[in-house]
Amino acid sequence: MPRSEAQKAADKRYAAKTKGKYVQFAVNLLPEEYKRICDVIEAAGMGKAEFLRWAVCELEQRQV
Repeated sequence: MPRSEAQKAADKRYAAKTKGKYVQFAVNLLPEEYKRICDVIEAAGMGKAEFLRWAVCELEQRQV
């Protein structure tokens, strides 16, 4: 179903509001690795970005 003009306008406003605010962090994983990692993150009640931030903090603490 095509997007309405109102939806297109909302998309443009959102893109303008978030432009330059976020950067993509992508990695290539095997499908089975991806599923296992996503399952573990979900079981911990976290999102992917939240998990990455947590993991970085854990690594930083170990380096002290």
